[in-house]
Amino acid sequence: MGKFRKYAGLFIILSAIIITIFTSCSGKIGVKSKTPDMNVQFETNMKVQSGELEFTGSMKRYGTGLWEMRVDSPETLAGLSLSYNDSGVKAELDGLELDIPVEDINDGAVFGLIFKAVDSAASAGELTFTENEDGKAYTGEFAQGTYSITFDPESLAPVKLEIPEVSLSAEFSGFHILTGENTVTEQAEQESGPQDLQSE
Repeated sequence: MGKFRKYAGLFIILSAIIITIFTSCSGKIGVKSKTPDMNVQFETNMKVQSGELEFTGSMKRYGTGLWEMRVDSPETLAGLSLSYNDSGVKAELDGLELDIPVEDINDGAVFGLIFKAVDSAASAGELTFTENEDGKAYTGEFAQGTYSITFDPESLAPVKLEIPEVSLSAEFSGFHILTGENTVTEQAEQESGPQDLQSE
């Protein structure tokens, strides 16, 4: 009888350990299914299609309203770089520079639409999404209309942005979060003028 009680006690302890382990595992699995977070500093390659315009390049986000973009192709646009903040945009190409105040930027400017849509998603907090064949899709609204961002189901990195009202889509690859970029962000926030992002 004593031996039975001993085994019964060990069984209860073992059961408790097993329940604890499986509960912990479930918690870890839950972390993997967290919603995507766009409110980060990041860099990504991109392929953009807007009507008949198509170009490839890369872009960096330093914070809300703080962006850089570089165009690699087609040849007519290759080397074009943009620095964007709340004051406006600075464009550079083949040694030529152009500063455009924010009030003179066209509402339909492709770069502005992409930046504003991503910033809108970043300010939305926790994103709710629907599953589709490409991954997890989040749909939001901003001043220019409705947009959707599709995320890779495993890494939660953004892979595609679509703004149907203006027939704009952007595919992203090589997405990674930036580290050590705070000095750029802080300087752009403390100083005014489109040229500030390029000062470092």
